Amino acid sequence: MSRPANWQKTIGASKRHAILAIKLYNDPLDPLALEGFVIHMHLAWLYLFQAKYQKLKQEFRVRDSRYKALRYEKIDGEYRTQPLSWFVSDSLAESSPVRKNIDFFIRLRNKMEHRHEETTKALADAISGESHSFLLNYEEALVAIAGQIHSLAPIIRFPVFLGGFSDRGKAELLKQSQAIPDEYKSFVADYYTSLGDEILTDPRFSLRITVVLEKANRSGDLAMTFINPDELEPEEKARLEESLKHGTLITREKLVSVVNKGLFKPQQAQNAVNARSPFVFNNYDFTLAHQKNGCRPPGGSLTPHKTNKDFCMYDEPNRSYLYTQSWVDYLARKCQTAEGFFKATGRKAKLKSQAKET
Repeated sequence: MSRPANWQKTIGASKRHAILAIKLYNDPLDPLALEGFVIHMHLAWLYLFQAKYQKLKQEFRVRDSRYKALRYEKIDGEYRTQPLSWFVSDSLAESSPVRKNIDFFIRLRNKMEHRHEETTKALADAISGESHSFLLNYEEALVAIAGQIHSLAPIIRFPVFLGGFSDRGKAELLKQSQAIPDEYKSFVADYYTSLGDEILTDPRFSLRITVVLEKANRSGDLAMTFINPDELEPEEKARLEESLKHGTLITREKLVSVVNKGLFKPQQAQNAVNARSPFVFNNYDFTLAHQKNGCRPPGGSLTPHKTNKDFCMYDEPNRSYLYTQSWVDYLARKCQTAEGFFKATGRKAKLKSQAKET
């Protein structure tokens, strides 16, 4: 039996790091779960690119500029190779969502390495869509380079989790989001603002998972059904895309109808925006925002029902206004930066960390 080629051995090392990254990510008790996932997926991607270049017999060692002749740098007797950022820029187009996703985690890893502190579970929840895309993009590239035999699909399983399946779980997630350090909130916000909507809504940059709870069906072998959006009718696809704008969607069979389901009272909407912003967002800011953005008519209006239906609805029996998830998401995106906060409210933003000091 012939020895495996060098590129095949590099593929093996890449897969081992990817599998370790998945183990760490799915460990709910490890405070370094996210950091471990980012670091080992970084190495998995790096070795995957190295394997590709080895297979194609393309050079990826760093040339020693001190010599006119072709020589390569060495560190402790080993050839110095190009970093992951070099492979990404050499292999993927600037506008590629896959490239933007990898670049996001390269920068996040650099930030983690220089902060020397444990990242929070809240941060992992906040970027879960990007993390899933980071892994699934890797799987697609792995199969393309090494073949279906090297796929991770037979190895990994969909994790068992509870967050989001109960009102208490949702409340806990909201509470956790307030624990994200302001520096990480600002980092994520700054990176997002550098991207267009086309990248931000692309599943190769950030994957949003839809989980539908159904009655148990013992006739099949799998407990889950995966839907390919490209196979849906245009109307069905439009409804799915609208739902996914708000993140993870969990739907279960309804036994009774619920009035105003999914809408927020003013205080609830304000709290939700404040939890997702690095700046203080209070009731006054919320009032200024709906006045400045034409979300709803002013108080005492003779036509209270003339609202922006995407953002707000008038509850006639209770003579009050209710706000949509889209309005909360819109304000949360705007209030990630000081400039966006000012545009949304007309007021100067104040960091929560500064508010605590004063």
